[in-house]
Amino acid sequence: MPSVDLDRSPGSSSFHSRFTDKMKMKLLKKSKNQLYTPPTVIEASESTDTSAESSSLSSSSSSSGATSQSTSITAPSIQSSASLSPPVTQQKERTRPKSELYSSSRRNSHISTAPSAGSTLPTSPYAPRLLSVQENQWVHQSLLLVFGQVGVPEKPCGGTVTAHHHLEGYPATQWPVSEGYFKALVRLDPGPNKLRFEYNSSKTPSFSTSLTVNMLPLTASPPLHLAVLLGKDSAGRFDCQGERQEHEGNGTEMAQKKLRMAAHLVQAFTAEQMYRNRLGRRCFRLEEEWDVDTLSNRATNSTMRNLAKVHVIRSEKTVDEIRRIEQTENGEALKQLVKQAVDKHFGSGFTAIKRYIAIVLIDAKGHLQFQGLSDESALNDGFGIIGSRSLYTLPSCIEEVVPSLSDCTRIGATADSPNATQSGFFWEAATLALGAMMEAFLSPQTPIEPRDFRKVNRTFVTKEPYSLKTKSPGLKLSLPQEECSWPRVDCLRFRYHPCFRLPTDPLPPPLPDTPQIYALENGIVVGASSGVALILIYTGDTYRDYIEYTSKPEREVFLQEDVLRGKLSDVPKSATIKLKIYSAGQGESVIEDFHAAQKLSLPLPDKLGTAFKSSTGKFQEVFGEQNLVFDSLVAGRMLMGIRIFHNGFVDGLEFQYEDQSSQLFGRKGEISTDFPLDTRKGESLMGFQLRVDEVQKVKGIEILTSFGRRSPNYGSPDASAVTTLVAPRGRTIAGVAGMCGESLAGFTILYK
Repeated sequence: MPSVDLDRSPGSSSFHSRFTDKMKMKLLKKSKNQLYTPPTVIEASESTDTSAESSSLSSSSSSSGATSQSTSITAPSIQSSASLSPPVTQQKERTRPKSELYSSSRRNSHISTAPSAGSTLPTSPYAPRLLSVQENQWVHQSLLLVFGQVGVPEKPCGGTVTAHHHLEGYPATQWPVSEGYFKALVRLDPGPNKLRFEYNSSKTPSFSTSLTVNMLPLTASPPLHLAVLLGKDSAGRFDCQGERQEHEGNGTEMAQKKLRMAAHLVQAFTAEQMYRNRLGRRCFRLEEEWDVDTLSNRATNSTMRNLAKVHVIRSEKTVDEIRRIEQTENGEALKQLVKQAVDKHFGSGFTAIKRYIAIVLIDAKGHLQFQGLSDESALNDGFGIIGSRSLYTLPSCIEEVVPSLSDCTRIGATADSPNATQSGFFWEAATLALGAMMEAFLSPQTPIEPRDFRKVNRTFVTKEPYSLKTKSPGLKLSLPQEECSWPRVDCLRFRYHPCFRLPTDPLPPPLPDTPQIYALENGIVVGASSGVALILIYTGDTYRDYIEYTSKPEREVFLQEDVLRGKLSDVPKSATIKLKIYSAGQGESVIEDFHAAQKLSLPLPDKLGTAFKSSTGKFQEVFGEQNLVFDSLVAGRMLMGIRIFHNGFVDGLEFQYEDQSSQLFGRKGEISTDFPLDTRKGESLMGFQLRVDEVQKVKGIEILTSFGRRSPNYGSPDASAVTTLVAPRGRTIAGVAGMCGESLAGFTILYK
């Protein structure tokens, strides 16, 4: 008779124990599959940004089966107020829009979960899930835009989400939930901010989610200054309609509040756009002051905080004079009027190179979108000017953001807009005013890709009201893919702007670093000391495409015509290719005709071949250009040193050789300085660094040698741009070229 293992027999207690354990495991797995799985949170940061915002994040991921590409990961450290979650029955999912920008895709990004020790996962699907921000993330603005989700996709829910701050001085704010999604604006103090988002609905209990966000102000970056400008006889009142005038008023103080709140909205919007474009948590900073808190209508009069400072500036012109200039649409005259008032207010020490000012002209009734102003902005040109039209429709505090962008009060007929239907509702006017501010304050260039800021309201609300202008219902659910945006090419221009610099970024050059263009036999080399960051491709004046070097700006970029035309498959081969090259140092060069630029060369004497010529693409030959080929190349003489003739500008250069001969390029001035080369050790001339003004006159020059030695700056240190002239790799400098008048201009080098 065979022996029986009592431990494995069906009647044994051990067998029942093991059977029970297996059944428990199966039930546990089944219940886990029925519970809601938190969405993957994407940390969209630039690969080269090793800032503090990424130091607290860790990556983890696990791949699923071959038939599914979704990723199941551990969620960020989130604390839920609910202890249990009701099981969610699996139902057939309804067809409804989903957020694509905050999906579980891992492409071109790293997934960051960073759960803290002992953290608890959300125990209910009704605990708010934050899709646009992560635990312990670092940001750099005082108002953060948060996008999140509540509930499950099968059962979209409504209700409100209340945002709480751990500091008692910040009142709680409520934000509506539409179809299970919400958008909130939360205020941040420097350092860690412990936030709690509480979901409330009449159909479910309250559930909450906690999150810590760290804020580091960008105090080392130049700020954007805000100002309202008045005529010298102005009462300081802007146009206002309806109950807004009774409840809020339309004086200068209210204009300051509305401009301050609008600037914070523009800041939060732009920071979110940079994050979505994987360029880090970058944003510009606002000039601040210690003052009474106006960003919340529930703050007490004794609450003092760091707020965006809004200057009040008086012009020397009267209100009638300002409006006459506006009626004639003379942008240059209006800009000069503003510049004079700003210079008087800030003083002469407020240099134009470092100043970025956004101005609302209270006594101008329009948006001032005409020639001379519409293509300029504060961050790009130093001044961003806009009128006070529809200023009254904008929110003055955080609590008014959603009501203002959902206000369906009709705009009454005015002298400027006799048809009230064309003006639309208050929320439509507020959207246009906020979009006009974005263009006037931040636009890095003339729009080359659609921005469509007519939909900027969708960034801050989840449900759009009926549109009186278009006679169409608004969106029932506004998700990120339905919002307007800064195109990526604009975000790339922001990336290296001094106002968007992070603490871990290298220091920007004191002056714009103009890229140099070097022609070669089979293409063109573009070089810049700070690196080439972006190249825009045009055919004629039509924008076509761009090439970015975001991960690491290249000191030299080699371009070939065939490769560029390969990116323009739908463009005729006879079309002229035009390039705009931007350096990481905010310099710009233009190649008007790529094919013609390759032919910038001249034959050398004595059958020494051909020398190519560098260019910035900006200088037009007007007075006749001179070329000087070094005797060290032709006659075999050794260059011993250079004598520089300079005063406020560089007058000329004298190249001195070992046989006491010399060559003069330019003219001899009253002041001269010699810079010798240590030829006994083999030192030779490598190139020059120039300081030039707007018309490419050389105001200062430095000599660069093969030993890495750099001479002092000869001439004036004041200039509008800096450019470095060094022959491309594998080439040697053969001479210089440029205009020789009272001073040197359009200075370039010859190389072979």
